[in-house]
Amino acid sequence: MIHMKIRKASSADKENISSLHIASIRKLCAKNYTHEQLNAWTSVLVPSVYDQALREKEFLVAFDSEQDLLGIGILDVENAELSAIYIHPNAVGKGVGSKLLNELEKIARNNNVFKITVHSTLNAKGFYVAHGYSEQELTFHNLPNGSKLECISMFKILPKDTER
Repeated sequence: MIHMKIRKASSADKENISSLHIASIRKLCAKNYTHEQLNAWTSVLVPSVYDQALREKEFLVAFDSEQDLLGIGILDVENAELSAIYIHPNAVGKGVGSKLLNELEKIARNNNVFKITVHSTLNAKGFYVAHGYSEQELTFHNLPNGSKLECISMFKILPKDTER
């Protein structure tokens, strides 16, 4: 476990979010996706791509004592969907993803969302299963540039009380 804090992301974070997101995909998804898929996926992750999520979704960042980003998490409350959790490759296995996921689930419950879905990357399936998510089906995520990424549609019923 490393010392970290979580806060809402802001426009000032976009460059760092983009860098972290790309590093996470290139390193952590390389075993499950082709080089072409990774390039197509990361090519759309320019800082401005996060503008809509910053405006319309619950967008959190985890950071350390040096203010370096360790991870990002995005929840679309309106659609009851976990849009993203990406962790910096150097922070994997240190509790960052779990802490972001717990915060996003708490936000969901506070907004009366008790069933949450996620389209998990193939490499993150084990993470979500370990946190109580159930597999539904294999699906595809369509990138803005027309590429398709194989994903796993998953869901979790959140407890109505905050006791666990």
